Amino acid sequence: IVDNVLGWGGYVGGGLPQRVVCCAPLTNRMSKEKAMGWMPILNNDAKEKDVWTQFIAAWKKHPIYQGSGGTLVRFGALLGGSIDGPPELEKFGLDEAIYKMSLENYRDLKERSFDRLRLGAQIISGDSVNPKPPNQEKLENSSLKKSEYKEVFRSTGGYPEQDRSNRHTVANAVVQTLMRNSEDVPKEFTVLSKCVSAIPSEEEWDELFSSPGTARWPDPFEFDPDQYDWSQKE
Repeated sequence: IVDNVLGWGGYVGGGLPQRVVCCAPLTNRMSKEKAMGWMPILNNDAKEKDVWTQFIAAWKKHPIYQGSGGTLVRFGALLGGSIDGPPELEKFGLDEAIYKMSLENYRDLKERSFDRLRLGAQIISGDSVNPKPPNQEKLENSSLKKSEYKEVFRSTGGYPEQDRSNRHTVANAVVQTLMRNSEDVPKEFTVLSKCVSAIPSEEEWDELFSSPGTARWPDPFEFDPDQYDWSQKE
């Protein structure tokens, strides 16, 4: 596939393209998130891991990647991608019918939560995840006594994802990568989401690419419930 696509003779100016971004999944995801086509009648992924391994190996051997024109962008389990979020998503979001493919109401709500709440980005060098600290769960359980407090804490304030990515955020990362010289972004990096209700700005992408790294896991003892209106829940 790599040679067929990049060896096409119709690129402007002839020869190889000047800038190429290859997208591939994380090698070792932490969660076992089901894909949209998890149902047996739709699932044809028995050899998926081998296919990706061979594809990435071929990409890394290609002259474009070994030169200055290629970048490898990794992504986690993909969620979101529709228009059920801020108005800016209406320009490029997918039809909401994509969420009906799974036939699961829970999955539908989870996908929409990424469109509404998890548009922020983590840019991490290499093929990487952002594992939750060993004591994070214990701290949250001990400091956030009400379930609604815990729910809001985990969906605001830049709360990071361990290995999940918003489709919008990944697509924006690819576009932003193509707009930059290869030396201005990591050669291989991972895009993960965090809880921010807006896609990063141009300036924020600059900072993410220049200083890649995992987002900080917030301290639940710093969460102030008085900042929120709980009148409809209590």
